[in-house]
Amino acid sequence: MTRDHIFTVLKSNLEKVVDGARGKEVSEAQSLLKDFGADSLEVVEVVSRTMKELKLKIPRTALSEANDIGQLVDLFVRAAEAA
Repeated sequence: MTRDHIFTVLKSNLEKVVDGARGKEVSEAQSLLKDFGADSLEVVEVVSRTMKELKLKIPRTALSEANDIGQLVDLFVRAAEAA
């Protein structure tokens, strides 16, 4: 599972769940909360959908440490490598 694939899945779920992300450019430097106006429930939904689609588990405590999309992708990459 490549980093690009993980980013594509996360981006797709972001666009499905968060109205503010539809039709916008998405980069790893952006924040789900600050740049797209996602609330905490939407963030959980994006992450949950991504975990389900990628068949990965990430501890909720680790997720709280991700400040931007790139850090979130990093968490998924590490989880995929450990699987």
